Amino acid sequence: MEQTVQPAAVPEQTIPPTEPAALPDTQSFKPKWKLQPHDTLFALLALPLGFLFIRYILFKADGFLTTGFFLLLYLFSCLYIRKSGCKPKPVHHLMGAVIIAFSLVFSLTAAPLIHGLCVLFLLPAIVWRTHAVCSGTGLVTRYLPFDLWDSCCSAPLWHASAGPQAYAELTKKSKSAGNAKAILLGLLVTIPLTAVVAVLLSSADEGVNRMLSDVFEMISDNVYLTVLEILLAIPAGIWLFGMLYSAAQRKLNPLPDEAYHEQKLLRARIIPNAGLYAGVTPICVLYLLYVVSQTNYFLSAFAGKLPSDMIYSEYARRGFFELCAIAIINLAVILVLTGCAKKGGNTRPKLLTGYAVMLCLFTLFIIATAIAKMVLYINAYGLTALRLYTAWFMVLLGVVFLTLLVKQFVRRLPTAAILTVSFTLLFGLLCFAMPEQRIAEYNITRYENGTLSELDVDMLCGLSEDAYLVMTKHPDALRRAGQWDEFVRRAKIRTDEIYRESKDKSWNLPAQILIQRVHVDIPHEE
Repeated sequence: MEQTVQPAAVPEQTIPPTEPAALPDTQSFKPKWKLQPHDTLFALLALPLGFLFIRYILFKADGFLTTGFFLLLYLFSCLYIRKSGCKPKPVHHLMGAVIIAFSLVFSLTAAPLIHGLCVLFLLPAIVWRTHAVCSGTGLVTRYLPFDLWDSCCSAPLWHASAGPQAYAELTKKSKSAGNAKAILLGLLVTIPLTAVVAVLLSSADEGVNRMLSDVFEMISDNVYLTVLEILLAIPAGIWLFGMLYSAAQRKLNPLPDEAYHEQKLLRARIIPNAGLYAGVTPICVLYLLYVVSQTNYFLSAFAGKLPSDMIYSEYARRGFFELCAIAIINLAVILVLTGCAKKGGNTRPKLLTGYAVMLCLFTLFIIATAIAKMVLYINAYGLTALRLYTAWFMVLLGVVFLTLLVKQFVRRLPTAAILTVSFTLLFGLLCFAMPEQRIAEYNITRYENGTLSELDVDMLCGLSEDAYLVMTKHPDALRRAGQWDEFVRRAKIRTDEIYRESKDKSWNLPAQILIQRVHVDIPHEE
């Protein structure tokens, strides 16, 4: 008899209910930096450095303390580099010497424009030197503009949370953090009560009222500005530490190599060469026709003659604005030609090189003509700050386009190194030549020699203390021009009124010498 085999009973399985997916932890997306013991100290010191930057560069006049700030910032970066275990090379010491030298400019001259340009030069220079030391590169890389942008902006912003992380870790570890919070809370609670007591005491006694009024007036004059400076100092200090910390990470994450930049530039080569040629040809033809039609106008500058239908000021100004517009257009066109052509780079066709050469030559011709016209203008009316700085800028543009011209024939020319060294030398010449002193000396000397018919003392008094020092040495020339009394009046207004209201305007060597001469030498001469 067959037996039916019953299948074994399968125990019933209980399927647990599905839990809802957990939301992603937003904290995991925040980078967690591995901070060294010295990072906490430098993160704290970066905050007062940020305050000094805000106060003595953005709010106060540049002078002795600005020199001290940049020297302190350079020392701060050197100490951090040493703590990070990085060793500078001899070329990095050379750049350090350049930074120290340019830091002295704020004390040696009072020219505001020179001070502003020095700030724009020194901040990137210190940042780049720090990153260059930590990454082991030289002073100039082949793709310096991209590396400089990465070091000054991208890397510090990416590591911006390193500073707050250091402050948070310090708060957690500090035994006195709780006491600090209690003290702060107590102060916040008692401030209103203190104010009420002060009002009652002031009403009860006239002496207390006068004393508290003086204190309040002294505080209220600067309290809002100080609070604003403190608020701005926090992000400045965080950026500063982020710059240092990101530089230390260069040992693990070095700067992108040349192959990386070349690959990015290769992806930008998307415009067919024929399209570029078609677009540039009308511009070149127009330039050629313009030069031919205006030959007498341009070449009169080289001959030292003024066109009969123009005055000197119009002649020179038109040349300058033409130069700026044409130089910017031509520079942009050359960059597009050499950077966006499908067939470019080291294998570029000769026609592409020919167009770039033509644009460089035309721009150099315009620059030379504009400089010649500016010299003609200066010979007629003397120097001003605008004329001197314009001439310097035109020389700098000439160096840029001359380098681009040579680059068309020498493909591996170290363009970044040449332009960096050239700019540093020209900028150093501009700063340490004390340009506003040279303006005053040039005009007064020519007036004394009889080659300048009028001495524009009003223009000279609009310059910085550098020009005032020169004028104090030439009282006879100013008396002959009938401007000595006006100069003395303007000099005393500057030293007695302006310096009293804004003491920071006298925090440089020329201002201190001017105070001595105005209050000691000039009264005896009168």
